[in-house]
Amino acid sequence: MTHVDLTPIADRAPHPVDPDTMPSGADAEPRHRRIGAWTRLALRDMVYSGAAFAWSIAAFAILVTGVAVTASLLFLVVGVFVWIGFAHALRWTTWVDRRLAGWQRHERVPAVYRRPAARGFMPYLRTLSSDPQTWKDMAWLGVTSIVGFAGGLAVITAAGLAAAYASMPLWYWAVSHPHRQYGVTNLAFFTVDTLGEAVITAAIGLVLIPLVLLLARWFAATHAGLAVRMLASDSKLQKGC
Repeated sequence: MTHVDLTPIADRAPHPVDPDTMPSGADAEPRHRRIGAWTRLALRDMVYSGAAFAWSIAAFAILVTGVAVTASLLFLVVGVFVWIGFAHALRWTTWVDRRLAGWQRHERVPAVYRRPAARGFMPYLRTLSSDPQTWKDMAWLGVTSIVGFAGGLAVITAAGLAAAYASMPLWYWAVSHPHRQYGVTNLAFFTVDTLGEAVITAAIGLVLIPLVLLLARWFAATHAGLAVRMLASDSKLQKGC
């Protein structure tokens, strides 16, 4: 006969539980935090890439305009005032770059500009023109006009394509001439004009997303690192910005 345990449930001894089979909240919480940290880092890199791209265009315009106008008027009295205005435009532009780099790297990127030793217009002009930080600012505008523009454009273009591919099943049917949309619906190997091809393209887009995030991580770290090396006046950067 089958033995039936008639002991009240409340009085029964609990079965031993193997701790290795229980879900560990201590392990799950760090994993949750790691995912959140990776997500925040990816968003920060993407925002930084877009901001660096947009600001590189402004930097190029300020650099080219300032150099051209200052060089053409430098031998006139008004050229001196143009140069002063250009130098301050450099400071304002690189202030934004320092803030962006500090935000991306979680640290302050300080800049110290020389002050005139004496009062007067000529001491001020000599100090402004001989200050190494002024020329570092100008050099940075040249660097970010190329590196920031090219790198930021690459990240934005790659992100746009990955998002377009991943969402292809939602909108492929609205493209009137898919074979003419090279790189979007015309992928050389096939043209997306059926649901099956749209699903294949979506899979390609999902594979590309991690690669885009890696590209953004590399660009943001490289560009912000260059900004710190070229624009920071003090090697002892202050953490926690």
